[in-house]
This record gives sequence, structure tokens and C-alpha cells, in this order.
Amino acid sequence: MTKRLAKPRLAADSRVTVQLLGALLVVMIGASGVLADDDPPNTPAQADLVRQANAPISTIFQVRLLDSYAPQFSEVNGRGNTLSIALTMPLPEYRILPFPQLSLLTLPVAITVPGGVTGFGDVRFADIAVLDAGHSVLWGLGGTFVFPTASTPVTGQGKWQAGPAAAIAFAPEDWLLGMFAQNPISFAGDRERADTNALLLQPFASYQLGRGWFIRSQPQMIFNWKTGKQQVPLDVGVGRVFKVGRQDVSLFIEPFWNITHDGPAPRFGIAFGASLLYPDFWRKR
Repeated sequence: MTKRLAKPRLAADSRVTVQLLGALLVVMIGASGVLADDDPPNTPAQADLVRQANAPISTIFQVRLLDSYAPQFSEVNGRGNTLSIALTMPLPEYRILPFPQLSLLTLPVAITVPGGVTGFGDVRFADIAVLDAGHSVLWGLGGTFVFPTASTPVTGQGKWQAGPAAAIAFAPEDWLLGMFAQNPISFAGDRERADTNALLLQPFASYQLGRGWFIRSQPQMIFNWKTGKQQVPLDVGVGRVFKVGRQDVSLFIEPFWNITHDGPAPRFGIAFGASLLYPDFWRKR
């Protein structure tokens, strides 16, 4: 009886996901038609805005909404979905320290794991000091922190964590290339939960196609020092930066596949996101 009831629910979830993706595509296509006649192609300001929209930690204030849906997992039955809100919060030099700082606060507001459990996840925060190496190269060092805020055991790790973070970015012409690395290590928390020590690598690459359009790839790799397990995805997406009234907006769709992994993990999935961009946030203050 349980299996008979699960089928309609699965179909309903699939329809909702397809509808959301379809709505996002309609918005992107509609926006492209509006902008085709109004926006000059490849202005320096627009090119920089596209770079910032695709940088994991950017130099402009952003509010990002990201949803990642995985319809199938390996070694376990069920579907998964993660909805998160992220804030990039750059601080200009001498605002606090004599060099720029780039911060990223991630709030996993709804994590659904195979089996149907949904809950709030662990809040993450990263902050790095940025230095200009010249020749279109930026690099930075700082720290990363994980707070055990999950509402259920299966949507979090139950550990307070802290560790190093580093980033490097290279922006030649229409490209943005770089790497964002974090290694949070547990130091307190639930004694019954396993200690954590994992390297999180996020290589990122984007190429501008003109008029705000871009292709991008930002796989989030995990290498667990404690267990020796790893997860290495491959992804590629397309998106656009445009204006809604006076508001700068970025939208993208990005399918992904896990090409290698240890233990239960999504076989494949699709991520779609929207960002509100505020390039003049600090100038107005």
C-alpha cells in the first residue's frame, strides 16, 4: 500500500520541478527579448557585472537563491533537494581592515534527503582578505566556519567547525577562472556525531557570450580526510544577467553529474538559481 501511494507523490514532485525550470527558462527568454534592443553589447560595466555574478565570493553585494534537485541517488532510494539563500558581503578596504574583505553567508533553509525528511541545515560562513596580484589576478586567505543549526540530525553534521579558506581568480577578457577552497574541521558539538575534516574545492569558470549571456561551471568537490571518501561532480550551465526595472538580476540553469563518489550521493541533478545584484551598495553609503 505504501508503494502505491508513493507513485502519485513522485509524479507530483517531478511536475513541480519541471514547472519551476520551465518558468525560469521563460523568464530568461523573455528578458533576453526585452534587452536585445535596449542594451549595448558587451559594455565594460555589464561585463564586470557578469563576472561578479559568477564568482563564488564577489566584490559586490548579492542575495542569491539556489535550488538543487536530485531525482535519483546511488545506494539509496529516494530523491533530494536543497534550497539555500546566500549573501555575499564585501567590505571595502579600511572599512574594518586595511584591505578588502569578501564574505559569504549560506543559509540552507530547506534540505530534503532520500526518505522524505526535510529540515533546516547547518549555517556556513566564510571570510577572506583579498589582495590584488596584478595582471587580472586576485587571491585571498581567510577562514571558514560551520554552525550546527540543523533542525534534524540527517540535515546537518552536529558539529561546530572552523578552518582555513583560500581563493584565487583570473579574469582574462571574457573569461573568469578560479578556485575557492575551504577546509572546516570540527572542534566541538554532539559527542555522538562523527568528527569532521573535509576539503571543499569549488573550481569555477565562466565565459561571456555577449548581452549578459554566459556559460558557467562550478562543481563543488568534497574530499573527506577522516574517511578517505570523495565526491567529484561535473556540471555546465547557462544563464544571463539583465535588469528588471532598475534591479540587476542574474538567472542560471546548471545540470550536474557525479562522475565519482563514495557512498550514497546523487547520480545526477539540476541546479537553478537567481541573484539580486547591488553593484553600488557601498557607494550609496
